[in-house]
Amino acid sequence: MRMPRTILLCGLVCYSLLCSQNALATGLVERLKSASEDHELVITTLLASEAPRHYSDWLVLAQAYLSADNKDAALQALQQASELAVNNHQHAHVALLRAKVYGILFRDTRHAISYLQQAETLLHDSEGAEQQQLYSDVLTNFAQAYNQLGDLARAEHFASQSLQLALKLTDPTKELAARIMLGRLALQNNRFSQAHQHLRQAMLLADQLNDTDALASVHFRLGMAYRKIAEHDLALDHMQQAATLYQRLNNLSSYSYALVYIAESYLEKPEGIAQAEQYLLDALAISTQINNVMRTAIVKQSLGRASMLKGDNQQAAQYYNAALQQFRQIGAQTYVQESALAFAELLFLQQQYNETQQILAELNPTIDNAANYLQARYYDLRARLAEQHQDWQAAYLLQQQASQLQFTELTATTTEKLNELKHHLSQSNARHDNEAQWLSQQRAIQITLRYWQLSAAILALLLTLSIFLYFRQRRHSPDKLPVQMPVLLSHSWNRFCERLQQDGKNKQPLHFLAFAIDNNQQLKLDKGEETLRQPLQIALNKLSDPQISGYCIDNDVLWLGYRAGADETARFARQLEYGIQQAMAPLLGDSRLISLQLDITQLLGAQWQTQDLTALREALWLSWKLASLADDHSRCWQLQLKAEQSRPCEWRSSNIRHDMISALQLGTLILSLNQEALPATLSALLVAGAADISES
Repeated sequence: MRMPRTILLCGLVCYSLLCSQNALATGLVERLKSASEDHELVITTLLASEAPRHYSDWLVLAQAYLSADNKDAALQALQQASELAVNNHQHAHVALLRAKVYGILFRDTRHAISYLQQAETLLHDSEGAEQQQLYSDVLTNFAQAYNQLGDLARAEHFASQSLQLALKLTDPTKELAARIMLGRLALQNNRFSQAHQHLRQAMLLADQLNDTDALASVHFRLGMAYRKIAEHDLALDHMQQAATLYQRLNNLSSYSYALVYIAESYLEKPEGIAQAEQYLLDALAISTQINNVMRTAIVKQSLGRASMLKGDNQQAAQYYNAALQQFRQIGAQTYVQESALAFAELLFLQQQYNETQQILAELNPTIDNAANYLQARYYDLRARLAEQHQDWQAAYLLQQQASQLQFTELTATTTEKLNELKHHLSQSNARHDNEAQWLSQQRAIQITLRYWQLSAAILALLLTLSIFLYFRQRRHSPDKLPVQMPVLLSHSWNRFCERLQQDGKNKQPLHFLAFAIDNNQQLKLDKGEETLRQPLQIALNKLSDPQISGYCIDNDVLWLGYRAGADETARFARQLEYGIQQAMAPLLGDSRLISLQLDITQLLGAQWQTQDLTALREALWLSWKLASLADDHSRCWQLQLKAEQSRPCEWRSSNIRHDMISALQLGTLILSLNQEALPATLSALLVAGAADISES
C-alpha cells in the first residue's frame, strides 16, 4: 500500500508543478499585455516597489519602456533580464524584445533580424506549447522585418510559417496577427483575392477576440485593397472606419496613417484635391507632434502627389525629396523604392534627365526584390529615359521588360478573380445539390427548435437587461478613458462637419455646442489674435472627456461635437464655460461669454448631411440676436435651441433665417436663455424691424 501512495504523491507533485508553470506563463503574458496597454502605470508601479526584481519583472519593465519609446531604458532592462534568464525560452524572449527595440525604436532592421535569428535558434527544436507560441511571435516579426527591407518573398515565407503554427496551436490571437501580415503582403504583391480572403478571416477573429486595434488594422488593409482595384468609395468607407477606431484608441500614429489614405481616396477626383490636402495637413501635424519619422515621410509623399495634381511641380519635388530622405534614414526599403520612383518620374517630367538617371541607378541593386508593379514602373521609366538619349535598342528591350511585368501583373490579378468566381460557382452548385437534404434536415431541426425557443427568449431577456445595466453603469461611471485634444482638432469647417457626420453613424445622441465672446473683434484689435487663442487652447487641452467628437474654431467661434444626451451635454457645457472663463479671466473684462446647445438629430432629422451643419451656424447668429433683445445683463448667456418636432425647418432653404423665425413664432422651435424660454414675440420684433428697413 505504501508504494502506490508514494506514486500518487509524486504524481500530485508533478501535476502541481505543471499547473504552477502554466499559471506563471499565463501571468507573464497578461503582465506583458498590461505593459503594452498602460506602460506608465506599469513603470511607476515596478520602480516604486522595493522588492527584489526577478527575470519576469525586468522583462515586463522592458516591454513597458518599449511602449513608452524609451529605447535606452528598454535595453538596460533587457540586459538585467538576460542576466537572470535560466533557460532557452527566457533567453529567446529577451532576444525577441531586443529585436523589437532595434526594429521599432532604432529603425535598425538588420540588427533586429540578428536578434530574431538568435531567438529562432533557441526555440527551433522546442516542443512545448509556451515555446511554440513564442516561436510564432518570432516568425511574425521576421515577416515584418523582411517586409521592411523590401524582401517580400522571405517575408511571406515567415508569415505563412507563423500562420501554420498558429493553426496547429489553435491560438486565435497568433492566427489573427499572421493573417493580417499575410493580407498586407498579398496587397503589396497586388494579389487582391488572397489579401481579401486573409483580411476577411482576420476581421472575424478580431470580432471574436474583441480586439479593436486589430479590427482597425483590418479595416485599414481592406481600404488599401479596394483602393488598389479602384473601388474608391469602398476604400474610403473602410479607411474612415479605421480612422474612427484608431481615434478612439488614441493611437495617433495609426490615426494619422488612416488620414493619409482617406486623402489618397479624395485625390482620385479633381474636385477632392483641396479636401485631400486638408486631411494630409492634419496628418502631418499629428505625425510631427508624436515625432514619428515614418508617418511624417508617408504624409510628405502624399503631399507631393497632391502638389503634382495641382500643377505645383516645384513644391511636389520638395515633398518627394524630403520623404525619400526620411525613408532612407529609417531604412524602409519598400517605401524608398516607391518614393524614389515617384520623385524620378517627376524629375523626368521636368526634363531633369541626369537626376532621374542617378535615382534609377541607386534603385538598381534592390529592384529585383520589389513588387511587380514597382519593377514595371522602374523599367518603363528607364525605357523612356533611353528614348531621350536615343538609345533605341535599350529602350525597346526595357519597354519589353516593363510590358512583360505589367502583363504578368494583369494576368495574375485576372486569374485570381476568375479563381474566386469559380470558387463561388462551385459553392453555389454544391448548395443546389444539397438543397433537398438540407430541407429534410430542417424539418427534423424544427421540432427541437421549438423547445429551444422559449429558453432563448428568456436568455435574450436576461441578456438585454444585463446590457442595459452595463451601459447605465458605464454612462454614470467617472472612470473614463482620457482623450488627446490635438487629434480632435479640425483645421477647417468642412473637415469638422465630415468628422461629426462620421460620428453620427454610431447611433449615439450627438449635440452641437458653440462658444463665442460678444466683443471678440475689439479684443483682437486691443490684445491680438494669438493672445486670445492661447488661453482658449489651454482650456481645451485640459479636457479629457471621451465623449467629445471633435472641435473647430471658425469665424472666432469654438464649435464642438459632444456624444451624450441633453442634460449631460449641458453639464459638460457649463464645465467648459467655467474653464474658458478661468483661462481668459485677465482678458475678458466686461465681455460676455455666449454658448449655444443644439441637438443635431432633433433639429436636422436622422438622415442629415454635412451641408445641413453649415446651416446650423445661422442658429447661433439668430439666437444671439434674440438674446440681445431680452433684458438679461448676466456675464454669461447660456442659449439652447430645442425642436418640438423633427426637422422643424428646411435647412437648405435660401432664406434659412426667415424659416427659423417662422418656426419660433409657430412654437416648433423654442429658444431658452439661461434655462428660461424666451417669448415668441421677440422674433416678431425682428420681422417688424426687417419690414421697416425694406420700406425705408
